[in-house]
Amino acid sequence: MFDVRELADIYGLPEETAKAELLKSLSNSLSTVFGAEIEVLSSEAGALEIYSYRDSSGDLQVRSIPLSSIGRHAIKRIRRDLSLSLAKIRVLRDYDLSRDLVGRVVEGMIVKAVNHGSLSIRLQANGSCNPGNLVGSCPYRFQTPKERGTYRPGDVLSFQVLKVSPVMENGMPRLEITLGRNGRGLVEGLIMKRVWENPSCRDVKARCVKRIAGAYSEVVSTAPVSRDAIKSVSDELKEYIRVVRKS
Repeated sequence: MFDVRELADIYGLPEETAKAELLKSLSNSLSTVFGAEIEVLSSEAGALEIYSYRDSSGDLQVRSIPLSSIGRHAIKRIRRDLSLSLAKIRVLRDYDLSRDLVGRVVEGMIVKAVNHGSLSIRLQANGSCNPGNLVGSCPYRFQTPKERGTYRPGDVLSFQVLKVSPVMENGMPRLEITLGRNGRGLVEGLIMKRVWENPSCRDVKARCVKRIAGAYSEVVSTAPVSRDAIKSVSDELKEYIRVVRKS
């Protein structure tokens, strides 16, 4: 009826996690369907064993329920409930692994661009969370004004992660990652990324104090920033970058 390995692959979960959730979801769904206390176990051979412990009146009546007695409507409900529970586990896991991305600058490839709408971005973030599972959106209001309408699928750009949160959409959970291109944090992050390429500059701090996205940014730094680093960020954002030393 269910292949644990296939479920684990589909939802990107360990097999033991997928198996435990399968048994739990089956027990809960069948308890609702039969109006009794049902527990589903896995035998040493891997076969499912279904037991009813109490009937609808609450009397203790332990009996085995054959798989053949589960009808199509029950199986449909079980599949729906299982999909929801596994999706929740995956989303919460991804949230735990990726919430530290908030405020950071990451690269992402545009997979869908809609004029006067959000961009769909596949993140290319490094870390314990598989980047292939992370897709964010850059709403129109967080796009650089002069870039709007010029984004194309396949473009790889830098974004600041503004928010990461689990949400429900059309009855299913998903991880909502909001990205931005027009904030001061993007300039700061890119400058720091270039500066920190030199191990001796790890103590350097930079802060963007003013930005007109796509035109001009002013950055205050605790140490001099190389012209190459400034030019690199300026070329990437297509705006003039002015860095001043903090006194």
